[in-house]
Amino acid sequence: MSPMKLILVVVLAAAFALPAWSEQRTPLDFDEVRVQQLQIRADIMASQGRYADMPASKRDQIVAKQDSLLKLIDGKHSESELSDRQLLETINSLEWIQAAINDTEDERVVCKSVKLTGSHVSKKVCKTVAQMREEREGARNSIERRALCTEGQPCASRE
Repeated sequence: MSPMKLILVVVLAAAFALPAWSEQRTPLDFDEVRVQQLQIRADIMASQGRYADMPASKRDQIVAKQDSLLKLIDGKHSESELSDRQLLETINSLEWIQAAINDTEDERVVCKSVKLTGSHVSKKVCKTVAQMREEREGARNSIERRALCTEGQPCASRE
């Protein structure tokens, strides 16, 4: 199998696997989310535990992300009280906070609503930061490879 076909197979497998994963997740209980985020905030402010050696700028970013998250879910108790856009923002904020705390940015899952080509229907697509980067790099490499090819001539190697 050519490297390009292999990349395509991996990207397509990931594209179908992650949306299914995101739909199978346990619904959020916003009361539990608030308790968890307030505990994290208390530990950050006290510079305790895993936050003791965390740079102040990173702690500030986490607190700012928590502020927007807590404002978004204020007065709400379940996901059903949010619009689809608000739910995606909530999930993305929680993933961002978790990745920032655990230093696992590449493993952070980002969800977005994507309109299907030729349709007004949107579909929720979730991918890790690493998968999105690999897709961008694969697309860029494919374009660069095509630019090296001329009609009727074999493609030149970049190496």
